[in-house]
Amino acid sequence: MNKVNSYLSLIRFYNPIGFWLLLWPGLWGLFITNSFEIDHFTIVVLGSFLTRSLGCAINDLLDHKYDREVDRTKDRPLANGELSLAEGIIFTALLGIGCLYLLSLTNAFVICFVAFIAIPMIILYPLMKRFLGIPQLFLGLTFGLSLPISFAIVNESISMDAWLLYLACVFWIVAYDSYYALCDIDDDRKLKLNSLPIFFGDDTRKVIVLLFTCFILLVICFAKVNNLQMMSIGVLFLIYQAYFQNKLSKEGKNLDAFKSNSHVGLVIAVILFLENQSGLYN
Repeated sequence: MNKVNSYLSLIRFYNPIGFWLLLWPGLWGLFITNSFEIDHFTIVVLGSFLTRSLGCAINDLLDHKYDREVDRTKDRPLANGELSLAEGIIFTALLGIGCLYLLSLTNAFVICFVAFIAIPMIILYPLMKRFLGIPQLFLGLTFGLSLPISFAIVNESISMDAWLLYLACVFWIVAYDSYYALCDIDDDRKLKLNSLPIFFGDDTRKVIVLLFTCFILLVICFAKVNNLQMMSIGVLFLIYQAYFQNKLSKEGKNLDAFKSNSHVGLVIAVILFLENQSGLYN
């Protein structure tokens, strides 16, 4: 049983915020399509869970030596020795097989897009904090891919509308992950790793607010182009969230500011569903 808990800990099963933050853009991509079926929804939900789990496992395999030096991560199963490196590799391979099986249930466009774009980015992301000055940007580009992928599962292509919402999503992800990076800024400096807060220093919160503002403006553009009247309620909520999260950060509650973004994803998902999927409940 302890071994099972170690594997569950490896994929952050007991800390599901990352799953939700990956799932919401995936649902946005589904809900802006003309229609979708329950099998599409199932693939996106299971795919988000397995992909997030795979990403966590890959991250821990690559970073287990660094994790031992950080208070927040030193008890992760690969860092503290609960799981051996071989066990971690085998489990990661099994997660990968599960992801590939789900991928095989989609279409040729999605398979090619994931194989040549998403998978390399997922594998490379854990290394970005060592080489890229602002690794949050790469995370935004990678994490946000759940949106165009889910859209393509239904449509076998990606529209300009989907790319516009994806761009909004990238700004949002970079903003909220910067709050998360503020939690680790001292350890990152000690380990000589990069992050947006280290890059911008005292201006970090101003940059985050700017990024969140870009996110809101792009959501407004998307709503205008698609005549989404209910999104005005969502925009008001986003403005409140920008203020609220900044306030939490100034109080030193950066982790709470980060987690608050799950509410952002949920509200937009509900609005997009109500705006575009009326045929499902009429």
